[in-house]
Amino acid sequence: MLLLLVYTACFGLYSLHHETVEAVAHARRETLRKVAEEMTQLQSSLDYLLHAGNLAAVRESVSSQGHNVQLQMGLLVDDQQQVLASTRLVLVGRPAREAWPELELPENVRRRQEALEHLTGVVEISADGRYIIGYYPVSLSFGQPRRMGYLFFQHDLTQLESASRYYAERSVLRSTLLLLVIAGATGLGVQLLLGRRIQRLVAATQGMAEQIGRSHQKLQENEHRFQTLVERTPDAVFVHREGRIVFLNPAAGALVGHERVEALVGRNLAELVQPGDEEVLTGPVEAQGVREVLWLHASGQQVLGEAVTFPLVFEGQPARVSIVRDVTERKHLREKLQTADRMAAIGSLAAGVAHEINNPLSFTLSNVRFIRDELKSLLEEGRVQEQERLKEVLDASEEALTGADRVSEIVTDLRRFTRGDDGKKAPVNLHAVLDLCGSIARSQLRHRAQLVKVYGELPPVQGSESRLGQLFLNLIINAAQAIPEGGDAKVHEVRLTTWREGADQVVVEVRDTGVGIPPEHLRRLFDPFFTTKPAGVGTGLGLSICHGIVKGMGGRITVESEPGRGTAFRVFLPIGEPEAAPGP
Repeated sequence: MLLLLVYTACFGLYSLHHETVEAVAHARRETLRKVAEEMTQLQSSLDYLLHAGNLAAVRESVSSQGHNVQLQMGLLVDDQQQVLASTRLVLVGRPAREAWPELELPENVRRRQEALEHLTGVVEISADGRYIIGYYPVSLSFGQPRRMGYLFFQHDLTQLESASRYYAERSVLRSTLLLLVIAGATGLGVQLLLGRRIQRLVAATQGMAEQIGRSHQKLQENEHRFQTLVERTPDAVFVHREGRIVFLNPAAGALVGHERVEALVGRNLAELVQPGDEEVLTGPVEAQGVREVLWLHASGQQVLGEAVTFPLVFEGQPARVSIVRDVTERKHLREKLQTADRMAAIGSLAAGVAHEINNPLSFTLSNVRFIRDELKSLLEEGRVQEQERLKEVLDASEEALTGADRVSEIVTDLRRFTRGDDGKKAPVNLHAVLDLCGSIARSQLRHRAQLVKVYGELPPVQGSESRLGQLFLNLIINAAQAIPEGGDAKVHEVRLTTWREGADQVVVEVRDTGVGIPPEHLRRLFDPFFTTKPAGVGTGLGLSICHGIVKGMGGRITVESEPGRGTAFRVFLPIGEPEAAPGP
């Protein structure tokens, strides 16, 4: 038992020495790394400000470093050895050797010459181990000849090392005391029952200490990797608590147009998003998914981002993380593709529309000419009692009015389809949309099949009337084109069926009796640019855009097909306001 206590005490003393040395060394390494990073960032900032001629901002940047209690002195010295900026404003304008006499020490002269000669920063620990001293070259001008100054910083390590040594000693002493208590308590048991297993216990204790050391090192490495991952990811990361930002990465600053991300810490999220959108980031977590949020860029523009928010413990307190991806360009491209598809659909209907307009226009013009000639004749003859001829004139005028009304209806249908509505959601009558699409596609259907409508009782759905029209017009035209021309139009049909599915969705089915789709093509049917139509007939974008429209409304689309017997597309749409879903 005595040997176990002695061993435990010796182990504690060894651990005390080892952990203390390791803690001090780790503190030095971390401080050296942080000082190098800070001076590199400050060097870049000073180069930019000096190039812009903003000396006031240069002095403010250097002076702001004085809040660091470990920083003893910070100087920006020009090529005439005059202090341009300092963490102590009283030293500005004084000679460098008067401001900080230690600059003339041999080791400081060597570091300064090395930094200016190689144009690279030098950060080292002083010979006595008490300070971290850094020299970084700074370009005072970018013309010829080039003027160079240097940035000098001196950090005090004594307080940091004392704190590291204190925490390490306290941790080791606590562990040693615990081990001594355990050793004393178990020593008796070891003496009585487990005397032969002492060596195993000692080995296990050593292994545990080594494992703890490895785990601690691995934890530090993982923390560094995670920090690097967050800072370098292209997606914006906002950590916020009660609506206020507590951390953000450089990509988040770029999203809202701010270069200095630290200036955004503490600000309210509501200041950076369109009014009302902050609820998406701060609302109930259970309702969160991928949501669209409009961010306010510093330039005044709006940036559309897809955001996902989830809870996280940050710095020991509950917080939320919002990861945002800029999809502004993707949305613009999607809108262009939808417009292109709509124009392609109109182009495919152009010949039929021309025919639809030409027929009523022909008899309208003919009857108008007849009316003109007859009226001239009546005026020449001067007989108003010609009732029969006047009746013919009246009938002709009525036919002309009917033809003109038909032309007006065709033009109205086309204008409703092409005008668009910016995708704004409102209650939409699906039957009215289907009637409109059937009217526009009449020329495609006339010589191929009959259009059959079997409508059930449907409530309005929340959506975009324009995009729903684009969706169903594409499906109806595809159904018509799946039926070969030249056949008996009375044998084939395109059937539009609607019904309510449960309490929260409606279904629209577009079924044809055409040639059907081969099974190997079904899985690729909604892929962009995939088409089975001949060259020049289809773009391959129609069904892909249909899929994107349905998904954007929180619905889904399915297809069933049997070669030789026809195809059925079913569109399932939510009745209420759907949760936003990612675009295609």
